[in-house]
Amino acid sequence: MKTIEWGFLIVSYLFLGGLSAGLFFASGLAALLQKNEQSGTDRIARFGALLAPLPVAVGCLLLVFDLGKWYRFYKLFLHFEWTSPMSIGAWLLLAFSVVSLLCAYAWVPQEWRERFFAALPPRLAFLRRVNRDFSAWRKPLALIGLPMAVGVGIYTGVLLGAVQSRPFWNTNLVAQMFLFSALSSGCAALILTIIFSKGSPEVAELRLLYMLDICFLALEFFIVVPYMIHGQLSVQAVRESLHLILGGPFTVVFWVFFLGLGLLLPLGIEIRETMPALLRNGRFHYNKHLTAVTAVLVLSGGFLLRYVFVFAGQMSAFK
Repeated sequence: MKTIEWGFLIVSYLFLGGLSAGLFFASGLAALLQKNEQSGTDRIARFGALLAPLPVAVGCLLLVFDLGKWYRFYKLFLHFEWTSPMSIGAWLLLAFSVVSLLCAYAWVPQEWRERFFAALPPRLAFLRRVNRDFSAWRKPLALIGLPMAVGVGIYTGVLLGAVQSRPFWNTNLVAQMFLFSALSSGCAALILTIIFSKGSPEVAELRLLYMLDICFLALEFFIVVPYMIHGQLSVQAVRESLHLILGGPFTVVFWVFFLGLGLLLPLGIEIRETMPALLRNGRFHYNKHLTAVTAVLVLSGGFLLRYVFVFAGQMSAFK
């Protein structure tokens, strides 16, 4: 059996990085579509912006501790190497983290800012200079951050695909699969946040998130299918690596828990909830508990996708 060097810390890092990308993407899109603060996209934009910096920060912290000698992580930022996916990813994550933090600050309510700066000790009083309203920067920051969010979502798959000695990862389809999974996970996290936040969710909010999630889940599924076909038509080592999910140790997790419960089931539920309203031009209806379960399934599927690819990929190798 191959040595497993990347464990659950890496799985969690890939998932959390993708989750932040998905949150920012949905937030940025909603901010650009926003016409006024009473529109159906306001809370999507605000919640997504406020949440986006958190998962990637936790994920990067896990990655640093997985390095072994964690205190040397700063060396990644001493130079930039175009040919190194690790170097490109490190700088991309840094840039995305900065933009997402700035965007989150632009969405912080005034009362939160006043309370925070009032509580600062005297020696930090100079920080009160940034106690300003940056709401005018919301859309410009969304425009800047959207391609970065897509880049982070893709990078979580590129990081695996760059290891050419692992046939299970040896295709660009992995990066595309991870991207759509990340965007879908962001929508699911926002759905959970909105339905459990104060005040009843607006129909327009959930309808927009459902439509986005349906698109991302469908695209993710139509990447899984070509991935399987590509593997079966590829060299022998790639075909053999697919046995890990075609009768091997990851078969049940991949087909039942990821593809079945984490992708196709929530996709079917969301289509069932959304299509009647679109086809009949009627009112969108939702069930709070079913909506919550669907979102949890999507998030679980996103995590399991990365679990399968990280562990199965390390068990595959060219002979």
